[in-house]
Amino acid sequence: MIYDTINPEVVRFILQEKKSGAKILDVGCATGKLGKLLKSKIDCYLAGIEIDKEAADIARQSYDEVALINLEELMEEKCAFKGNTQYDFIVFGDILEHVTKPEALLKCFDNFLKHDGFLIVSIPNIANWMIRFQLLFGNFDYAGGILDQGHLRFFTYKAARKLLEDNGYKIIAVRNNNTTWFIRILGRIWKRMFAFQFVFKCRKIL
Repeated sequence: MIYDTINPEVVRFILQEKKSGAKILDVGCATGKLGKLLKSKIDCYLAGIEIDKEAADIARQSYDEVALINLEELMEEKCAFKGNTQYDFIVFGDILEHVTKPEALLKCFDNFLKHDGFLIVSIPNIANWMIRFQLLFGNFDYAGGILDQGHLRFFTYKAARKLLEDNGYKIIAVRNNNTTWFIRILGRIWKRMFAFQFVFKCRKIL
């Protein structure tokens, strides 16, 4: 299944920096909708990583380069990600929950982020009020969204923060991504309960 959406909070975090000529690596770029939007907003160099060949071919229309990579195989090869480029931004948009070892995947790309660069990560919130309500009645059905069949790992706000901090990142900002403005406001007040998705902006701890 191709996950092909634009997360507005990811875009907002990148555009905050206003870095002309920024180098951006989009891990799991799908057909490149995120990159296409970023290209229309700022002058940037965009690299993508995608597992699906058809999606990667579409993404190449907007990205400067797209590598066809299976992330599980990459981790098994002890992070043999090739290249000499260091990036101002590395984006993991709804990726870490799809791999068996998200901490290992973060390590694979650690050396490719500039010392003053930003890691942008979006992760679904398993403790969202809708999931809690379902559990109250004994339901835990894979039906898309937070309970997507492709999710191998699940994260609360605390667990997501721990994953990033334990692997060498300092969280400098967190936003919630919700589809409706009312729930988005509630998510700002009480992330753990109302955020559909956490979006983290991080720096490497030097």
